[in-house]
Amino acid sequence: MGDLGLGREFHTWHQFSTLFDDWCEKHKVLFIIASLKPLISLRQNPLQYQPSLAETLRFRFVRLICKHSGTYVGQSTVQRNRLSEKIDCPASITLRLGPKKDRLVVIEANLEHNHQLSELEFAHQFKRHQLKASLGLPIRITNSISKRFLAPDLIWNLEDYSRAKDKGMCELLAILDGLFKADAGAKVKLVFEEDVAVLNSIFLTTSRMRELVQRFPARLFLERAACLDADFELYTVLCQDANGRGREVAYCLARQGLPDLLIFIVASLVQSVPDIKLQVKVVTVGASVTGLDAVEEVLPCARVQICRLQVLEALYRKACELAVPKEDQIRNLLLNLANADSPLVYSQYLSDLEDVAPLSFLKYFLERWHPHKGMWVECWAFEKNRECSFLDHLSTHRRKLLRALSPPMALGACIQGLLDLQALHVETATLNVAPVVERFCVACLPDSASLVAEELGLVPNVHYELKDTPDGYLLEESTCSFLVSQDLATCSCSIYMAHQLPCRHIFAARLWVGEPLFDPGLLSSLPDTHQDITELEAPVGPDANPRKCQVY
Repeated sequence: MGDLGLGREFHTWHQFSTLFDDWCEKHKVLFIIASLKPLISLRQNPLQYQPSLAETLRFRFVRLICKHSGTYVGQSTVQRNRLSEKIDCPASITLRLGPKKDRLVVIEANLEHNHQLSELEFAHQFKRHQLKASLGLPIRITNSISKRFLAPDLIWNLEDYSRAKDKGMCELLAILDGLFKADAGAKVKLVFEEDVAVLNSIFLTTSRMRELVQRFPARLFLERAACLDADFELYTVLCQDANGRGREVAYCLARQGLPDLLIFIVASLVQSVPDIKLQVKVVTVGASVTGLDAVEEVLPCARVQICRLQVLEALYRKACELAVPKEDQIRNLLLNLANADSPLVYSQYLSDLEDVAPLSFLKYFLERWHPHKGMWVECWAFEKNRECSFLDHLSTHRRKLLRALSPPMALGACIQGLLDLQALHVETATLNVAPVVERFCVACLPDSASLVAEELGLVPNVHYELKDTPDGYLLEESTCSFLVSQDLATCSCSIYMAHQLPCRHIFAARLWVGEPLFDPGLLSSLPDTHQDITELEAPVGPDANPRKCQVY
């Protein structure tokens, strides 16, 4: 019992609540919070503490008492009578902000109870994570809204419950409130653990993200993109636009270790954009994602593929961990297995692996990867001998995240950072203009190609606010604005008006919407355009030049 003794220090509320849950479970005891004082109230005197600690410590004073103190032993409310024995249990634990204002310290620890619980009664009443719950949100509310898309007006009510009680939840709700005010078509789910009010996951997609996946539903990519803190991870769903670029279409911030997470993310995306249900052809996931077999129930026309290179990396790591003999030979066999061009060839290499691999490694392979061979071996690939852009898309996305997120950080700040990524200047900043310039150089005479190249070269540095209006796409900056037509072919700027050539505004709008940057239709009015440009109509991007690739 010394784990919670006098003087024990905790640097985060998560650290205390996790140890407290373990301790209660070990000793079969139940506590409830009798009183608390949120750390947010110390904002009246910011010199007393570091403001960032309000995120991690949450409270400056907490007193816990036995859950059964003041109740009656062995009697229900209806059965109580004057013969019932009332419990006056002395067990209590009190924590207070330490003298340095940077940790919680146990200042009272009466750990002995004067009664016992049966194992059945404890199992029925004990729930982990209760101390990590949103103390401002009633359980009846969290149970009713969990797994449903939030109505914008509900956010105001939730904020009222959380105000001055749970700073982190209040800040998260304020950011969601701002999102709905700016984008009424956004879709958000808050998923709480039933009967506990612990926030387990957040699903989010904006109107622009929904439009992208509706326009480009054929290929989806899903992977764990970042670890946010000790509790939460970020999962991202990407689509592939007409330029071969990976575009974010949904985010899910989830507590580590949640079951059925993949099916929750995919089902939530389909619920937010029902039109894609029969249009998704392939979903590529990372090797660490589980629950793959259930995806086809939600997307009946889709195939699930696992990134082949990640599977091989996982197998190589396992071989290294187990210190398998003949490691080079086994690595070669695994590579041949992954790139087998027929089921028969796969079976032959599997037989060879069974002959040389130790039992421990073979057991791992047969249990973990062999049952899913149809999702990662070449002969069962969605498109054989075709390069998969999963790793390229994921790498580009993670580079974006590095600029927006700096874990550990509060969920509200993380959501805001992700929303900030949904901006035109973020998308243009990562554009490689060289392949597009090359196509225009082939399609146009030198003078026109030079002008287009100059405009394309300016795109990565543009910083416009883009608005979708009935008349077209309005690009605004501090001193002027330009209107690109709905068909993304004309612009009100002087460059286009004088030369009838695609300008930086047309390119920026097309990039944002996901339409091809090179389009022969953009040159149809030019007298000096080369006639035979049909071979250039393929999109620019990872799929522009299909080539055989042994591993993806």
